[in-house]
Amino acid sequence: MFLKNSTMSETNTFHKEKFTIRANEVDLNGNVTLKSICSFFQEVAGNNAKALNFDITDLHEDDRTWVLHRMDIKINAFPKWRDTIIIETWPAAGDALRAYRNYRILNDRGNELGSCLSYWMMLNLKTRRPVRMTEEILNTRLSNREHVLEVKSNRISAIINPKNEIKFNVRRSDLDMNNHVNNATYIDWMLESISSKEASSIQSFDIIYMNESLVGDIISASSEIGENRYRKLQLINQNDKIIALAEVILS
Repeated sequence: MFLKNSTMSETNTFHKEKFTIRANEVDLNGNVTLKSICSFFQEVAGNNAKALNFDITDLHEDDRTWVLHRMDIKINAFPKWRDTIIIETWPAAGDALRAYRNYRILNDRGNELGSCLSYWMMLNLKTRRPVRMTEEILNTRLSNREHVLEVKSNRISAIINPKNEIKFNVRRSDLDMNNHVNNATYIDWMLESISSKEASSIQSFDIIYMNESLVGDIISASSEIGENRYRKLQLINQNDKIIALAEVILS
């Protein structure tokens, strides 16, 4: 099922795709939403992983799957409706329990509009616990290409005084192929706890995914305002379990 060759070339591992921003992918100001950007990331990552024979459908055959643990996103400028963008992606060096994936967002002139470093684990679908990656998958990492952002090891603390709390009921349409809430939906929920103006002026969005959400859960989104246009965002479920935490810097 997995890679036949133990060494992958830069050509095979590096991947890029072109997108034209559609009307349903922008906010009321005509800027592409962060949820849409993350959906583009999912699409190119899945296509790249499929070409390398370790996408989610391949892993499901062995009762395993990819789980996103963290996304650190930097935005220089939000593309607008009908703009053409290019998303570049490649897997990068990690260890046996952790993998990284890089993304760059470019406009049609080659200028960088944003970047992202994502952190991944492999999960056993039966035990719901992390498992070690195979040697074949580890050999697809690019050792000669720099990360787009510095790797972070810090944690994000819980919100002490939550504000602007909004509740969501988890629906079937919120789920992904792992049968839990899609990671882009978490971001969409979080942004409901800040103003639309702030959501359109995000410069940095660092999110850590901590627990799964399933159909029937009730999720509360809240925010905390800090200094220098800093915001902290949080999702908790009906049992007060933290689902995700994010740190946001506005431009």
